[in-house]
Amino acid sequence: MAEAQKPLRHHSLQLEDRAVLRATGVSRVDFFSEELITAQTDQGQLHIKGEGLHIEALSADTGDMLVTGKVAAV
Repeated sequence: MAEAQKPLRHHSLQLEDRAVLRATGVSRVDFFSEELITAQTDQGQLHIKGEGLHIEALSADTGDMLVTGKVAAV
C-alpha cells in the first residue's frame, strides 16, 4: 500500500540587508556552522553560506527559522 503523502508546507525566504534571513517550510537542519547552514525543506535542500551565521530561532512545529549574520549566498 502506498503511504499517504503529507501536504507540502508553504516555503518562503526573506532576506533583510544580508543580515537577517527568515525561512518558512523548514523540516530540519542537517548541518550548521558560522559559515554554512544546510536545512531540509519540503521543496529540497537549502544551503545558506556566509560569515558569523547563527540560528536565532527554529520551530519544528511551524517550520520557521531565523538566521542572523552576514549572508553571502543562498
